[in-house]
Amino acid sequence: MPPLTPNDLLIRHNPVEMGRWVDGGDATPQATRLVSLERFQLLEQALRDNPIHSEPYLELAKIYLQNSRWVDAKRVLDLACNRFPDHEEIQFLREEAQLARALQLHWEAQKEYKAEPTRLTEEPLQRAGVELNVVRERVCRARLARHPADTYLNLPLAVALHNLGNSDAAIRLLATTSQEAKLRAEACLQLGGILESGQRIPEALSAYRKAAMFRVPPPSAEVRAGALRAAAQLAERHNLVDSARRYLAMLVEIEPENKDYQARLQQLKNAPL
Repeated sequence: MPPLTPNDLLIRHNPVEMGRWVDGGDATPQATRLVSLERFQLLEQALRDNPIHSEPYLELAKIYLQNSRWVDAKRVLDLACNRFPDHEEIQFLREEAQLARALQLHWEAQKEYKAEPTRLTEEPLQRAGVELNVVRERVCRARLARHPADTYLNLPLAVALHNLGNSDAAIRLLATTSQEAKLRAEACLQLGGILESGQRIPEALSAYRKAAMFRVPPPSAEVRAGALRAAAQLAERHNLVDSARRYLAMLVEIEPENKDYQARLQQLKNAPL
């Protein structure tokens, strides 16, 4: 499977969080673990004996997760959840298995559609996309219910809502999240994209501008550049020459070697307002 991107998943705010759960605290990705058949059989037998401790479930589930066997991992974690419904690590890993399986099915459907773009392959792709976002929404809501302070989950939740056709709810959620200093730049960048998709051009430009220009705390370099690129492209498409000049000039300032930005800015300097 390809690397995850924010639009694929956007669940884990910290990219090494899954590593901590699966690899026992080491943030460095580990190679696929080789486990003897005897150990597999021993752990599966332990589960059939309905153990009173969570360790056998977790060990077997983590082995399956490390080997991308999402269905087997979920089977084990479903059993564990029934026996230990309040165990946070079990809940977390079960959700990760669900997300990974949904993402895998979506990626496989995309691959089939790209190889043969027909209605027969388009419909499974659409279903897989809906299912991925349904799972994403469910996981976000469940985690927020368990950990209300983890408000960064509003970002992937908004993605899921928008992709499921509930853009108004996504906009309201992002507007609320943008009030939090640590999340406001990311929330405004995401908000701008949703507003732009709804042809709410002035509002989208305003959101992009805020994402790029917050001072305390300042946005990350990635968020700032992304917001400026989106704002410049949107302004150019709608012949908002003065705005486009401003955003391209800022892009040239942070990426002075970028020939594309320079050429576009020079062309706009000669254009009437």
